[in-house]
Parts: sequence; C-alpha cells; structure tokens
Amino acid sequence: MKKFRLEDLEKRQVFNKPPAGYFDRLPGIIQAKTAHQAGKTGRWASWVWALRLAPVAAMLVIIALYSGMFQQQLDDPGFEEILSQVTSEEIILYLEELDISNDEILEEVDLKALSLELEQMHDPLMDNLEIQDESLIQLYEDFDLQDGLL
Repeated sequence: MKKFRLEDLEKRQVFNKPPAGYFDRLPGIIQAKTAHQAGKTGRWASWVWALRLAPVAAMLVIIALYSGMFQQQLDDPGFEEILSQVTSEEIILYLEELDISNDEILEEVDLKALSLELEQMHDPLMDNLEIQDESLIQLYEDFDLQDGLL
C-alpha cells in the first residue's frame, strides 16, 4: 500500500458558497421540520401508551370477572347453614355407620369450652323455673332414677 501525505493532496473548494440569507432562514427551517415530526411522534406516542395500557386493562377485566364469580360463591349457603338442615337422628346414624365410639367422640370435644358456652347462654324459660329439693326427689321416684345419673 502506497503511503501518502495530506500536504500532497490537491486543495480545492468542495463546498459552494451558501445562498444569500441561508443561515438567517436555517433556524426557521429546522423548527418547521421538528414541529412536523413532533406531530407524527405525538400520534405514535398515543398508540404506544394505548398498547402499554392494554395488558393492565385486560388484568382489570379478569379481576372483575373473578371477583364476580367469587361473590357468587359467597352467596352459597355456608357450612353452618347446611349443618343446621341435618337432623340429630341423621348424625347419630352416620356416626353408628362409621363405628365411632363415644370415647372417640368425647376425645374431640372440648368440655371446658362447651360448659362455658352453656353457662353464657341465656334461656328465658330457666329464669322463672324454681326447683325445690322436694321436687327433685319426687322426680327421682317417678322416673326410677338413680342418684348417680345427675
């Protein structure tokens, strides 16, 4: 490869003289072009924002639909309501079918909590009930009850 020096290159005028007043009009030309491009970019930017917000809108729709289904499930009867429809005889038959002993049932029952609940319950029929010892003795005799039951 041949080496050359910049000083050896021919010097010539590459650029022509600008037209008269070109640099005076140049800022206006630049502003006009940038304003025209900004208008195009503004429209494009609105579409970009719309595309960015589309997944968020879709998630909100999904959440609204899911919460509607969840609310419908809340309207379904609860455990207590379903259990209240079952009679005591059906429960006894079920427990007999499972062959569960009374001891196994009593192991699962918290007797202290049950007695506290019973004490806190207010029964208006019991307010006016006054039982004397003589009445209890008469009941024992009428029904042939043993003293150890109560």
